[in-house]
Amino acid sequence: MPERRWIWPLLIVSAFVFILSLRQLSDPDLGFHLKYGQWIVTNLQVPVTDESTYTVTQHTYTDLHWLFQVILYGIFSLAGYNGISILVCFVSLMLFLLLLLRQRTFGIPASIFTITTFITFLIIEPRIAPRPEIFTFLLLAGMLFVLDLYYHRRKKVLFILPFIMVAWCNMHALFVLGIFIIAVYFMSAWLRDRKPDKTLFLWMAVSFGVCFINPYGVHVFSLPLELLTRFDPKNIYNQHIQEFSPFFAQKHFVLRDYLFLIITGISSMMMILTRKKREIHEFILFLVFLFLAIGSIRNIPLFMLIAIGFGGQMTFELIGRGRKWQKGWGIAFFCMILLIPFAMVPRIITNDYYLSNNSFNKTGCGINMSHQPAMATEFLLCNHLDGRLLNSIGFGGWLSWSLPQPVFIDGRLEVMKEPIYLEVTQSWNGGLANMIAKYHPQMIVYNYLKYYPWTFQLKEMDNWRLIYADGIAAVFADSNYARDIPAIDLSNLPSPEILSSRIKSNDWISGFYCSVNYQSIDSMHLAMLHLQLKTGLPGKIKAEKSVRYFNSANLKYNHGDIYGALADYDTAILIHPGYAKPFNNRGILKASAFKDYPGAISDFTKAIELDPQYSDAFLGRGTARFLMGDRQGACRDWSTAHSLGKIQAVRLIELHCNQQ
Repeated sequence: MPERRWIWPLLIVSAFVFILSLRQLSDPDLGFHLKYGQWIVTNLQVPVTDESTYTVTQHTYTDLHWLFQVILYGIFSLAGYNGISILVCFVSLMLFLLLLLRQRTFGIPASIFTITTFITFLIIEPRIAPRPEIFTFLLLAGMLFVLDLYYHRRKKVLFILPFIMVAWCNMHALFVLGIFIIAVYFMSAWLRDRKPDKTLFLWMAVSFGVCFINPYGVHVFSLPLELLTRFDPKNIYNQHIQEFSPFFAQKHFVLRDYLFLIITGISSMMMILTRKKREIHEFILFLVFLFLAIGSIRNIPLFMLIAIGFGGQMTFELIGRGRKWQKGWGIAFFCMILLIPFAMVPRIITNDYYLSNNSFNKTGCGINMSHQPAMATEFLLCNHLDGRLLNSIGFGGWLSWSLPQPVFIDGRLEVMKEPIYLEVTQSWNGGLANMIAKYHPQMIVYNYLKYYPWTFQLKEMDNWRLIYADGIAAVFADSNYARDIPAIDLSNLPSPEILSSRIKSNDWISGFYCSVNYQSIDSMHLAMLHLQLKTGLPGKIKAEKSVRYFNSANLKYNHGDIYGALADYDTAILIHPGYAKPFNNRGILKASAFKDYPGAISDFTKAIELDPQYSDAFLGRGTARFLMGDRQGACRDWSTAHSLGKIQAVRLIELHCNQQ
């Protein structure tokens, strides 16, 4: 098939990338990036301590993102939120162009780089967001392009590297990857040529030196080292924040995850088959970035940007030796790459693609009202509610940007530090009253879908009332604050009965033309809040419904659907809080699947309070305590489980307790 015909698939893929990247603003970090961009422009200096919370004002803030924040705020000042959506789309298209140019460096035909680039964007699309890492993707791709031009074509372009590095080190902590990549190319050239490349060494030294051209000097290297701690399974952020999770810790894969596995497997095999033609830097970069991707799902795009150039080259080397594939497989791939993006674009426009892939993204420009607490902040502003806030972490950035008062916590984890986040996790397990007593908030603003344990606890506190709710956010106020705003009548919220119907994406055909009904989704969310706050169904009906959800949860757990199981255990507990079994099984799920041992212990303890003879709960709590290092507590629980007839406890006692 003539190469020039591939211009049509290439144009379709380009249009696909454009539509895929033009999104409403959903990222929870957007707010604090805008706030600090505004602060820097207003004060003509960078922050050195926290400026947006009332909890960690004494903490140091090394703002490595300052340049990104200034750019973001500048775009907002000129074109508003729509301008930020367009900026993200523009950067994504520039990334697309750089990937194509890099593959052309290897002489890869349009047929191959069209296919590989299309697959790459399907995999990296969750990270296309107004975050500094999108510039990391762009600068990383630019650096690889420059290094490949020099390494393979001896083009005199290395002078671009310092400009890339000085921008990178003022935008994102992952600039250290740039230094590493240049060093790997230098080592590879040394081994290939049997002598050091003085030109490359010179520009490597200059590129490292310019990293000190930043407002914080040598301190820019401290944050990248801190980020390494997030790989530790014992780190609290690693345990609770999904993007830090290892790839294989996910219990439910979607399309992009399967594509990543396929690309990894095929690339690994091709590395072996073409090993004699591979350069040292290709092996090193492939293995290092694959390790990073498997260790944390947020690093998958970095691996794809590294692998796409090598993968396209290896594909061409393997199939380009003959021409038969162009008549058979070549025609098939041509038709597929024409039809698949063309077929996916309508589903992206209707947002059905995102819903079917468990994504909160939406096509379009401006604020994603279904994911940002924009309507809640508007309510607070209109009613002049500027009292002290207690907020969920994902809302902190937007609240700090939109409201005049400081917030409790936001998404700058390196500033918040682990102790305060530990307080938040403990609040999910009955500790909300302690946080209220410590911080004296007048309002609590939170995502009730994620922080539903707060709802359960607030329901039992007579001095707190619900004054606002939408499809994602709830606002509770202290009884002595804003007395003129009445509590919401629960009868005005959607009935929990609508929860019997599941939120589903449209089928493939209707997904072409039927937009996702977000109003219906918001109603179901509000019905869940209603259920969280509802006080009592008739006893027998309540028990029967709870048992049905409990059995459904067990079935989902056995089939590997841990998130579905967790939701059904939660619902069983919501309906009948006096039912011990779902507490016990939810504790097992938290300990085994999520490694949330404090949460598991809390659930086992609740099950024991409801049923003091519950041997399974004693056994589970003992195991969770043992995994947290509390051997004495574990042995006490196992002994109690044994005394209640739990035979499995005998072996645990023999292994871990008798030698004490």
